[in-house]
Order: sequence, then C-alpha cells, then structure tokens
Amino acid sequence: MLVKSFALETRPGDSASRRWIETRLMSRQDNEWVGYSYMWNESQTDAELVGPAGMDRDYAIEPASGVANPATANPVSKTQRWHFPSRAECMVCHSRAANYTLGLSTAQMNRAHAYGDATLNQLEALEAWGLLKDKLAKPASDLPRLTDPGDTTASLELRARSYLHANCAHCHVEAGGGNAQFQIEHHVAAEQLKLIDERPVHNTFGIADARLVAPGAPDRSVLFRRISQRGTGQMPPLSTNLVDPAAVQLLRDWIASLRNQPMPKEPMPKETIPKVSVRTAP
Repeated sequence: MLVKSFALETRPGDSASRRWIETRLMSRQDNEWVGYSYMWNESQTDAELVGPAGMDRDYAIEPASGVANPATANPVSKTQRWHFPSRAECMVCHSRAANYTLGLSTAQMNRAHAYGDATLNQLEALEAWGLLKDKLAKPASDLPRLTDPGDTTASLELRARSYLHANCAHCHVEAGGGNAQFQIEHHVAAEQLKLIDERPVHNTFGIADARLVAPGAPDRSVLFRRISQRGTGQMPPLSTNLVDPAAVQLLRDWIASLRNQPMPKEPMPKETIPKVSVRTAP
C-alpha cells in the first residue's frame, strides 16, 4: 500500500491555514495496482472514500496579504476547484508502461529527507532499516537522482529535464498514455527525445511555424503552451486546475537558453537498480 496526502493553504503563504484535502492510496491486489481517493472532512479528523466516478469540490481561498481588488481596494477572495480522480483516471497515469508507482523510483527517492530530528538519504535509510528487497547496487551518491527544479544553483538543463521527467515522462514513454511521439525520461539523450525542433503531430494552437520545443522561442513551442494554460489541451491533462508559475518560468528559461547552447550529447545517468520494492509488513 502506498499513501500520498495533499494539503492546501486556505490563506496563501500562511502555513497555519494549511489543511488536508485528499489522501490517495495505491493498493497492490492480485499483482495489479488499484488507485483510491479519500476526501478529508471539515474537522480534519478523518477522510472518506470518494466514489468510483470521482468528484470535484470547491474550497474557499482567503486573500493573500497585500492582494486587493483595484476597484474597491478590498481583499480578493476566490474559490479553488479540487478534482478527486476517478478509479479509472488514477490508472491513466499509473499505467503498466510507467510501472504503476511513478515516484517510488531510484532517481526520485535518491534525496535527503527529514526523519524527525535526523536528515538521511531516503534510499540509504530504507536499506539500513531492512525495507529494501535487494541491497543498493552502489552508494546512493553514485546512483541516478533528479535535480530539484527549484534549485537555482543547479544547471538549467538538469532542472528542466528533471521537472519534465517527474511530471510528464510517466505518460510520454513507449506504450504510455501520451500519444505524442517523443519520450522525455531523464536518461534519454537530447538528440533522441524527438522533442527539440520537431513539428507537432496534434494541435498547434494556431502558432505559426510551431514546434514541440522551438530552440530559443518559447512562444513557438507547443510544450510550453500546454503547460502554461488550463483547459482544452492543457498538460498534464488530469487532476490539475491551476498553472504552476514556477514551472512555467523554468521551462521558458530553458527553451530560451537552447538558442545559444549546443544540445548535450550524453544522456543523464540511467537507473541501474530496479524501482524500490518494500517488503510486506508482517
């Protein structure tokens, strides 16, 4: 059983306003994975199973400090729609082609995590606690890892490719849910992505001389358009109702940088051990 919980600040920027909204479970049953969504109650004491069809719910968001309606100078409140996915929607992304569990992989888990008073590498901690089926093939420092997209001290290339891997690659793989022809896993060499300076085979959104990614030209890049909007043609296509402004800026900067920089010839390091397998509790 894998568990992931989502929280929302009802006053943006105020951690005291943070409340649980949803908990998702991935359950392995008869060697197949099934996804379930649970909605937290108002009192934050329990979460109840959402029906197989999923549902939407609106949450009131209070104004952030300093944000006001120019016409009245009064604080601006809004609602945020939250989508609780259906059982079928869960498996669109958590597909066989993506090995179902997505984030539970070497490259994504190879990072420091705070365990109470101690900060440890997650893979090394799991190994030390006897929770890995197999020992790590190498020290964690020598295993593949993604770069934090928000780490401005890291290279723009690694930050952008890591973001695309974590948010897009589970569908944009061979036999995955994404029906575009490119693959965007972090270990694929740039010239093998079928992404840079490639013509889109689907919607061009009316962009003149559109490319999936037009080097040096974010506004001619369909990938950039899709992640910059919500509605028809948005990416990711499911369970997201807000644009991620930090990601938009990151990908704009990355695409703009491709004009003057040669594309790297070597791929990012490929995973060398299987995805993490946790023993069944006794």
